[in-house]
Amino acid sequence: MKLNVIGQPLLEAAAQTFVGAIASYGFDKIRNGFYKDNTFEGAFDFWQRGIHHNSVQRGDTIVFDGLLSPYIQLFPRDPYSNAVRWNTLYDFEGKINSKEFSKLEFYAGSDETIRTGSLNGETLIGLYNRYGYIGEGVLGVISTSYLLKHLPDFFNVNFWGCRARITGTLSYCPAQHGFVAQGMFSKVGLHLSTDQYKEIPYIKINSIKLYSNERDKISSLLGSPWAATDRDEEPYLVQYGYFSESLELKECNKKILTSKSWDSVKIFYDTLTSPSPSLSFSKNFIG
Repeated sequence: MKLNVIGQPLLEAAAQTFVGAIASYGFDKIRNGFYKDNTFEGAFDFWQRGIHHNSVQRGDTIVFDGLLSPYIQLFPRDPYSNAVRWNTLYDFEGKINSKEFSKLEFYAGSDETIRTGSLNGETLIGLYNRYGYIGEGVLGVISTSYLLKHLPDFFNVNFWGCRARITGTLSYCPAQHGFVAQGMFSKVGLHLSTDQYKEIPYIKINSIKLYSNERDKISSLLGSPWAATDRDEEPYLVQYGYFSESLELKECNKKILTSKSWDSVKIFYDTLTSPSPSLSFSKNFIG
């Protein structure tokens, strides 16, 4: 089936990032014998101290303490550019039609998510702060067999994440969605000063350690479930809520599934709960 969704080039570009990460996955040998300087408390610490201040380099072993989730950011990127990107959307004079604005707003929003399931023996992981927000994360990749040994419920539809301490190696994969977005913003006379990267960092995970104390396990995750349609009037159906609150997430999904535009939906964000396999992001863009 040939798709016809408003932001298809942007979704295709996002998918290529995930394909690139999976294709280059492999257990790297741990080459750092001492972790103190390479241990990060959540995504903000990783991005600021690790990436911005160059405390880690490609291939380094790192330890990350935070939230591990099956929900990953649709457009993985540096969360420190989120505010500038969002302000850019409203910082122009002139006119823009609702179709173009919806595409830009969807991209600028930062917190749209997907859940892919296992892909060719590997699984994409979202890594966040302990009390996480999907717009502020890091992409991870792990062997599915290893993952299920430690988290057998990971592909349960009700599993949204848990606090963990992971070890892995820092790697980079090509990212195209920033360049596609640059063109979209330029088309309507806006200059997008962020997202000009050719690659984005991600973590090849080779070890997971879970917390046993109930107080240490406490965490949460906030973000946006979504669906894409072929309707100019309502190209995206987007909700906002806590994935860590099952009733709240069910209500978000219900509003999407019962929308008057549901019959026009071509892409649904969650592979595991998609009403039809043909609607899942993974099926259409990753394979």
